[in-house]
Amino acid sequence: MKKRYLFFIVTMILFCFTGCGGREAYAGKWEASEMVLNDSHITELSGIPLNAIMRFELNSSGSAEWKSPMENVKDPSKDGITAHWKIKDGKVILTVSQPDKDESVMEFEPKDGKLVISRSNAEIYMVKVDEYSPVDTEAMKKLFGNLDLSSMLQQ
Repeated sequence: MKKRYLFFIVTMILFCFTGCGGREAYAGKWEASEMVLNDSHITELSGIPLNAIMRFELNSSGSAEWKSPMENVKDPSKDGITAHWKIKDGKVILTVSQPDKDESVMEFEPKDGKLVISRSNAEIYMVKVDEYSPVDTEAMKKLFGNLDLSSMLQQ
């Protein structure tokens, strides 16, 4: 009987260490897969897939790389964009800083292997990917120009 309890306790401890969402569980590339807005599931805006609009990479060290929609046209590192992340109260908190702008703090809740950010009446679902989906930069230029989407996420 004691062996069963010991086995149960050890199993629960191991489960917590591997399943509680440490930094390693979230480290990697993330991109938007869909947005739920008023019960509608949206995967693109004006013909541009959401995965091209919102993406970032979380490093196990706590640093992050915010990928702007124009990542292939404009180099974020040259613009002084920095980002870092942490886990707080079971949520992933991503902070993006840009020169001459307020910090953008985004709070993602883990749900079914995805990271979900809620804004106003919408939820954006982020999925972990090995490589980012290809981006049609010409379509992005036509649609967004040099629009700063991170400011749209501040609310």
